[in-house]
Amino acid sequence: MKKNKINLKDMPKEIPVFPLPNAIFFPKTVLPLNIFEPRYKQMTEDALKQNKYIGMAQPNIQIIDQKKPVIFKVGCLGIIENYTETKDGRCLINLKGLTRFKIIKEIDNAKLYRTFQVSYDDFSNDLVETDSEVKQQNLLELIEKTKKFFKMFQLSTDWKIVEKVEPNQLINSLSMICPFTSGEKQRLLETTTLEERNNILSQIINFYILSDQSNQKKNIH
Repeated sequence: MKKNKINLKDMPKEIPVFPLPNAIFFPKTVLPLNIFEPRYKQMTEDALKQNKYIGMAQPNIQIIDQKKPVIFKVGCLGIIENYTETKDGRCLINLKGLTRFKIIKEIDNAKLYRTFQVSYDDFSNDLVETDSEVKQQNLLELIEKTKKFFKMFQLSTDWKIVEKVEPNQLINSLSMICPFTSGEKQRLLETTTLEERNNILSQIINFYILSDQSNQKKNIH
C-alpha cells in the first residue's frame, strides 16, 4: 500500500458541481464530457482559469424540487486533463477522477452554475493505492454474468481485452458504462471498498439476468 501524490489537505473545500443523470466515475478513471449549455461552459472556463477541478454528482430524481434539482450527497471530484473547443462552440473535456466527496451544503454564488462545500473524509482511501481486494474467482464470475447482461442489452465489447484489465479498472468501468438506473449507479459510487463494489455490481447484474429469464418463462406460458 502506498499513498498517492495528491493529499487530502490539497483538495478544495468548495467546488463547482456538474449534476448529470446516470453519470458516475471513480478515482483513476476518465469521464469524457460534451459540454454545450452556457452554465456548464462557464463552469469549465472558470475551472481552467483556476485549479481545473470539477465535481460530478447525479441529480436525485426521486426528490422533486421545482427551484433546484436535488443532488445526491456523494459525487467524485475530477481534474480536466484534455480540453478542446469545437467550431460550433461546444467544449470537449476529459475529467480524470481524483477522489469522491460528500456534499456538506450549497454555497450561494453569482455564477450560472452551482458550487458546494464538500468533505473528503469518508473517502480518504481513494488517495491510497492498494492491491486488489477481489478474488480472481469472483472476477471471473462477474465477467461471465456481464457477458449475459451485455447480450441482453445488445452491447458489445472485446472480451479478450476485458479479461486482461486490472480488477479495479474492470469493476469501475462496468459500474460506469452499464445501463443501470441512477439509484443503482449511486449505490456503486458510495461503496467503501472494491470488494463491496464488486459484490453489489454482481447483485445488480444478476437481478437483471433473473428478471429477463422470468419474463422469458412468462412469454412461453
